[in-house]
Amino acid sequence: MDIRDYPTVRRWLRGAGHDKQPTEVQDKYLGVLAQFVEHTGKNPDELVAFCFLRKRATGEQFVSVKRRVQVNEWIDAFVTDQGWTGKAAVANANIVRSFLIHNGVLIQGKVWKG
Repeated sequence: MDIRDYPTVRRWLRGAGHDKQPTEVQDKYLGVLAQFVEHTGKNPDELVAFCFLRKRATGEQFVSVKRRVQVNEWIDAFVTDQGWTGKAAVANANIVRSFLIHNGVLIQGKVWKG
């Protein structure tokens, strides 16, 4: 399946306005995301679903703090494995975080101050 075919990816592209970016920009963002989900062993929809749990009593869905921390650790490990440093490390990690944020997972990372 092409990464663009996942509902979570389509939601992200539309919500962030990336669907209006030039093809080469979209391809860069999608490439980073594709590498990350391969790194995790989950597809984009599974990655988003991993971040949520349900309350037993009510069935209400909520973002798991523990799993959000885990995903942030995965992002940091991924960036290290890719050999990115400085601004590239922050920018590429934030591509993944943008995907999660636009799918309802509030997740924060480092800010580039250079």
